[in-house]
Amino acid sequence: MLIVIATYSCERDDICAAATQTTPHLNIAFNDINVPDERKIARRLSVRGFDSEGNELPDIITNTDRDSILLPLHLSGESAVSRFILERDTDFGLDEDPSTEPNIDIIEVHYTTKFIYVSRACGYKSIFENLSVTILQDDNNWIISNETVNTTIENETETHIILRH
Repeated sequence: MLIVIATYSCERDDICAAATQTTPHLNIAFNDINVPDERKIARRLSVRGFDSEGNELPDIITNTDRDSILLPLHLSGESAVSRFILERDTDFGLDEDPSTEPNIDIIEVHYTTKFIYVSRACGYKSIFENLSVTILQDDNNWIISNETVNTTIENETETHIILRH
């Protein structure tokens, strides 16, 4: 009798299914500044973030050619800011064009966090609302403009922000 009770008291959701959507990442696309609707690869891109105290973190992406990236956002508080360093032409001089030099831009992503209960096994996931991005200006920005396409991040398959370069 004890075995039957133990078997029926277990719930199917004791393990979070791999197909269950969890907290999504920010999806950023890179487009051509001259042809705004056309994707453009950011050459030799490296991306680093900052923690909530402003300390630089290790690379999220390292020296790769990409036309889009997925970035994790901080879950701190209701209103939050995540900062990222986007470095183009990392490790210059290693390819056929030694005249290119690394160029670093910093973006700030502003948003509010909303927690949604998924299940007992999966717990909560976050969605992000009121999304906006700021490019911190310097003497030589490689990111020229930005556009917020979706102000709510509920899944990471949709583009949320377009950075034009």
